[in-house]
Amino acid sequence: MGLDLVELVIRFENAFGIAISDQVATGLTTPRKVTDYVYSQLSRGEQKSCLSQGAFYLLRREFVSALGIQRAHFRPAVELADLIPVKKRQELWTTMRSRLGEATLPDLGRPVWLFSLISMLILLIGVTTFYYSRLGYASISKAFVTSLLVMSVLGYVSARLTRPMKREFRYKSAGELAKYLAIHSPHTFKKQWTREQVAELVRQIIIDETGVSEFTEDSRFVEDMHLD
Repeated sequence: MGLDLVELVIRFENAFGIAISDQVATGLTTPRKVTDYVYSQLSRGEQKSCLSQGAFYLLRREFVSALGIQRAHFRPAVELADLIPVKKRQELWTTMRSRLGEATLPDLGRPVWLFSLISMLILLIGVTTFYYSRLGYASISKAFVTSLLVMSVLGYVSARLTRPMKREFRYKSAGELAKYLAIHSPHTFKKQWTREQVAELVRQIIIDETGVSEFTEDSRFVEDMHLD
């Protein structure tokens, strides 16, 4: 099973809160087979609730509890940055992620300017390393490996050093965060499913993870959708 399919299986596990063994995963060759297997592992019900709405209600409850704000202040259009001040952002976000689960909420990100600056510096140092390594080595491949190793080390070190600066929300509004939760970890708030809901979420996950949108329930992941 290739990397694309492994990542898809992980997404299905995280979204539905189930475990899919390697033996089972190898037989999930189409969206229909994924839907049928996932549906067999879930509690079934006939209530056709909106996932985004359920995700929003869960987030509102957690935000009200953690921040001590009124329910009316947590609306889909409200900016998360307006709710959580920068000074307390890392502490409060870490607390909420631990309560809901690490995979439920996205981690905070670094400022765009910082990410861009680090990326340019690492690239510049990588190119410089390749140039001077090429002068000393007879092989281009050795120079390339050396520069790649230097860039990897710099990336790791810079990620560690700038961790305290991760204070930016990846999703700006409460509504955007609810949509993220609805497609990544709906099992945290939804306990019963219809087959139609499972099929729709399976389709959304495939599109979100692979970028492939033209397929049917019987399209084969490898042969028809060209996933590896």
